[in-house]
Amino acid sequence: MPPLLYIILLSAVLFIMLYWVLSAAGPEEHRSRFKMPSQDMFSWESAQELFRYLETEEFYLPADSIKLLAIDSGHLRAYWRISQSKWQEILKQLGNRASGRELILRLHQDGKTLDLPDASVKRPVGSYDWEIEAESSYYVSLGITGNDYTPLIISDKL
Repeated sequence: MPPLLYIILLSAVLFIMLYWVLSAAGPEEHRSRFKMPSQDMFSWESAQELFRYLETEEFYLPADSIKLLAIDSGHLRAYWRISQSKWQEILKQLGNRASGRELILRLHQDGKTLDLPDASVKRPVGSYDWEIEAESSYYVSLGITGNDYTPLIISDKL
């Protein structure tokens, strides 16, 4: 019998709590003390650091071009976009793999080539990141390497 008594008492307590909650949401005069302040009392503010992840530098990159951007201090990112016709032309210039020629990205600082490794380019659209140490003027070139380096596209200086 005690389990049945426990169930009855628990049900009674739950019904009383349900009645109390539903009766509190009664007429308008009872809810007036819980009224929210008007929106005119507040002014919306935002902190710029909260929108750090929303700041994307979207830009249009025309065909057959390359762009160099400073991401953070000490980091550069190059974006490139090559049209299909130019890409086919480049693939013909590269020839077979045995020729040793390949398409690469090369970072330059004030007119001289840096000792950073070149990035091999396998697709007509993409991006590549570099870590740099000195704050200086940089530009990047996309070119064919073999016996010598022949730049095809050069970015603006950053």
